Amino acid sequence: MHKRARSIGFVVLTLLAVAVLVIYSHERTIRFDAVLWRDPGTSDTVKLQVADDLIATQALSGKTRKEVTALLGQPPETNYFKEYDLVYYLGPERGFISIDSEWLVLKFGPDGRASDVGIARD
Repeated sequence: MHKRARSIGFVVLTLLAVAVLVIYSHERTIRFDAVLWRDPGTSDTVKLQVADDLIATQALSGKTRKEVTALLGQPPETNYFKEYDLVYYLGPERGFISIDSEWLVLKFGPDGRASDVGIARD
C-alpha cells in the first residue's frame, strides 16, 4: 500500500506542477498604448504583448503608412524582412529556448493600406 500512495502522490504533484506551468507561462496581452510603445524603457516582453494586441484587434489593418508611423513611430533601419514595408523589432523570441528575435511586420497593398500585419521570427 505504501508504494501505491507514493505513486498517487507523484501523479498529484506532477499534475500540480503542470497546472502551475500552464498558468504562469500564459502571457497576458497588454492593450496598445502609443506612449508605452514608444518609451525606450519598455521591456521586450511588454512590446511583444502589445504587438499581440495590435494583431488580435487588427488595429493596424487598413491603415496607411503615415497612420501606422504616427502610432508606432518610424521603425529603425534593418536588413531583416526586406519583403515587408515596415519592420519593428520586438525582442527575443518567446519560449523556453530563445534563439531568434520577433518582429512586427507590415505590408501595404496597392491602395497604400496595411494588408498584411503579423509577427515574424528571424
